[in-house]
Amino acid sequence: MALTVGLLLGSGVLLGMAALVVDVGNLYVERGQLQNGADAGAVKVAQICATDPADCSPEATDPQGTDLQDVAESYADRNANDGAAAATVCGRGGELSACPSWEGRLTDCVGPPPAGGSYVEVHTSTRGEDDSTVLPPVFAQALVGGYKGAEVGACSRVAWGPPMRATTLAMAISACDWNRYTDNGNAFRPPVERSFPVYDEDTATTCAPKAGSGGGPGGYRWLKDADDDCRVTYSVDDSRGVHTGDSWPVDCKDTLADLVTANRPILVPVFGAISGGGGNAEYIVSGFAAFVVTGWYLPGLKVPSAERSACDDGGNSCVYGYFTQTVVPGGGAIGGPDLGARVVAPIG
Repeated sequence: MALTVGLLLGSGVLLGMAALVVDVGNLYVERGQLQNGADAGAVKVAQICATDPADCSPEATDPQGTDLQDVAESYADRNANDGAAAATVCGRGGELSACPSWEGRLTDCVGPPPAGGSYVEVHTSTRGEDDSTVLPPVFAQALVGGYKGAEVGACSRVAWGPPMRATTLAMAISACDWNRYTDNGNAFRPPVERSFPVYDEDTATTCAPKAGSGGGPGGYRWLKDADDDCRVTYSVDDSRGVHTGDSWPVDCKDTLADLVTANRPILVPVFGAISGGGGNAEYIVSGFAAFVVTGWYLPGLKVPSAERSACDDGGNSCVYGYFTQTVVPGGGAIGGPDLGARVVAPIG
């Protein structure tokens, strides 16, 4: 008799543990799916808002004719094993609705929202066939009277704005060029291809000669210490040495040629002042712009554009391209001056 009771008790404990393991495991799986959906949805919504503030509204539509609420729900659904999840959108920027006060709940984003700047939050939750937000139990209901399941939710917060720090092409372009060719940020379209010469810091009439003043011709310079993909990581107000004359980082020749084929915006530092000169010159970054490379004319690398096969000034080196206003992939820290480039970055 004692053995029978012991077996029954033991079986009950094991059954209870099994129920706990299965149901808790389902909760973790469900929350993982909801988190994936919230992350993907928040990034997409932030990209839409960053591209055109007029589209940053739950009632507005993206270029495919889908409103932001549907965008978030579609990513939530795609990341749910059963193809069904609920999602809501809120934030700051455009016409987004303000988010509920942050209280550190399990369904809140990590940490309170930023005090300033634009961001979006996507909150996801379980959605059953009857639109219930409760994940029903598998076994626990049979062991715990009245237990109907648990509410599961997740949150992702993504910010957007001009970068303050980013990984960029190791080529800086003068602020005078940016001002001239964008009308001080008022005219990015239609894009007009330009030929940018090597910047001559010693010419008296050049843009920002050494001390950071002047309004003559601008140009570009290659930055030192680029990686094999011709990239550098920079922050606003950082300074870095440059290659002298027509010299350039030849180790990234293939990368530079690929940029022309890709024909998509990349981040480039914009310099507004220079300290020193010659081999000791330090170029100081004032911000980051979105730039499309359309061709190269460099010693050992000639990639003509659709309109140009030589430098406009007859020089031995130049880059062809144009500034634009758009979201640039790659992310970065947000908070720099607005030079047309936007990045998106998860912040909670």
